[in-house]
Amino acid sequence: MTSTLPVEAPAAVFGLLFLAILVAPVLAERARIPGIIGLIAAGIALGPDGAGLLAREGTIAALGGVGLLYLMFVAGLDLDLDGFARDRRDSIVFGIATFVFPMVIVTAACLWLIDLGPAASVILATAFSSHTLLTLPLAQRFGLLRNRAVTATLGGTLVVTVAALLVLAVAAAASGGSSLLFWVLFPLGLVAFTAATVVGLPRLTRWFFAGLGHDRSVRLAFVMVALFAASLLASAVRIEPIVGAFLAGLALNRFVPPGTRVDERIHFLGDTLFVPVFLISTGMLIDPVRLATDPQILTIGGILAVAALGSKALAAAVTARILGFSWPEMLLSFSLSSGQAAGALAAAIVADDLGLIGQPTVNGVVLVILVSALVSSATATRSAPRVSVPAGRDEPLGRTVVVPVANPASAGSLIRFAALLAGPDSGSVIPVNVLGFDATRAQVDEHRRLTEDAESVALRHGAEARSIVRVDSTTTAGILHTIVEQGATAMLVGWKGYTDRRTGFFGSVIDGLISGSPVPVAVCHPGIDEEVRRIVLSVTHHDLSTAGDPGLRLAVAFATRMAQQADVPLVVVTEDDPDEVRAHLPEDRRERTDIVVDERRQSIALRHQTSAGDVVLMGVPPTAGRLDNRAIRVGRAIRDRTVIVAVPR
Repeated sequence: MTSTLPVEAPAAVFGLLFLAILVAPVLAERARIPGIIGLIAAGIALGPDGAGLLAREGTIAALGGVGLLYLMFVAGLDLDLDGFARDRRDSIVFGIATFVFPMVIVTAACLWLIDLGPAASVILATAFSSHTLLTLPLAQRFGLLRNRAVTATLGGTLVVTVAALLVLAVAAAASGGSSLLFWVLFPLGLVAFTAATVVGLPRLTRWFFAGLGHDRSVRLAFVMVALFAASLLASAVRIEPIVGAFLAGLALNRFVPPGTRVDERIHFLGDTLFVPVFLISTGMLIDPVRLATDPQILTIGGILAVAALGSKALAAAVTARILGFSWPEMLLSFSLSSGQAAGALAAAIVADDLGLIGQPTVNGVVLVILVSALVSSATATRSAPRVSVPAGRDEPLGRTVVVPVANPASAGSLIRFAALLAGPDSGSVIPVNVLGFDATRAQVDEHRRLTEDAESVALRHGAEARSIVRVDSTTTAGILHTIVEQGATAMLVGWKGYTDRRTGFFGSVIDGLISGSPVPVAVCHPGIDEEVRRIVLSVTHHDLSTAGDPGLRLAVAFATRMAQQADVPLVVVTEDDPDEVRAHLPEDRRERTDIVVDERRQSIALRHQTSAGDVVLMGVPPTAGRLDNRAIRVGRAIRDRTVIVAVPR
């Protein structure tokens, strides 16, 4: 009778895979075993050395390879770049430690305990000096991606992966695996690939998102193309594809803000399909009977496991001592850096193809993969709940901009300027509409269409957006609650450009928002111009005083961001010494910003110094008085121009 195993029908293959993804983590957690181990065990049970229900070759191997790339891509995508830039010393220290200790210890163990040659020993050491972030989803679940130890580990991943790649190339060449031509082309390819990914990809993404990428499904498809194109390009220049995936994640980091719908869809794909299938495919590599009964495999695997895990633990301990990490943070860092997967197996296969090691050593590496998954998962499960969630850090001004929209006539303009503010920080615009408790379902639907239209405007101008319609006691309360709930970093609110004494300086609602807002506010009077040609920053004597300094600093921040995103000149109109004004600008803007001196009253000067397409920015303190009246005078004087008043919190 002809065997029908392994199953080949697509419905059967995917049915078994999703059954394993559904059941294995649940059973593992009930047995107090990490879910990662449950998925690997499911791969052992379903694979050729278990029940033989599924063959690893073909679909599962392809999806497993995608899962490994996805895991490294998400690591780059979720890396706290601001924290990495601020604490780059941590990443460099950890990267060097977690590379050097395994290289030395594993090489020595292979030379003296397993009796391998120098080239084979170095290649296996590179396999275990790098690592796969198997426990990253657990750290993510506990909200620890911005923890200093986790940031250092993620940043160190880039350092150690590139270093291991270079050493692997040298070892392979020394054993006769590469020609002189390789050493000419490899450095050139490495430089070209890095430039294309780190410099070219962000520029291409910004252009695409602002042009063709208005729809989120299109943006998601672009992100997937970027991931696999970077991996293929890396492979073409003899770099490991996982390096390409990691660099692609870094390049797209600021274009996919956390919590946005594109970010949620990326993680959904990975968490529910690609990463679980990768773990299942890793389990299919393991022959449990042979691993348990072959003394040679057990000996080699045991030596390699002790050397690899011991060196990673030593690296984590030394780094924790140098950088001052707590004991739970040290364990979490070890758990992230000790996991091994297909990357280690790939290095072993390179050595096998070169005739440097035999099949027992390859199987020993597979045993290390299993042991490292068990140890890293158990360590992460024990340490992650004990690591304190990092306190909120100062976010970039344009990371999350809330925009109240109620008037369809002005909503588009407000969202356009909010997108200019959010764009340089790759932030999100949140159009919000607040209805009273007496709102009907029809009114909610009508206002939801308005906010969705506003959302489309933000997407067309290159910013991510998510709209909100909420029911609250008052308009002011609803907007302020949205700011807190969404973790907003700024608010942009519409203004008619003038007011009367009965309704306050900007109007009763706007004044209430300013007084209650926990974030800076931009009060925007949209003009009639459809195109932005210049950003005009107004600076007066009052702005250069101690009282006016907060408003000036905020206005400068708004102006420089908008000029950068709109790619237009920044011009300063002032009545003061140009050198004193220039000192308040960012260093990269001081020499390329025109400063116009006009000693007339501010409103008169701006009326004569501005023209079609100019957006005027000015700062005021959030207090009643003469400085607030300046904004009203300017708004009345240039009613056909866009005026944005920056009010610090």
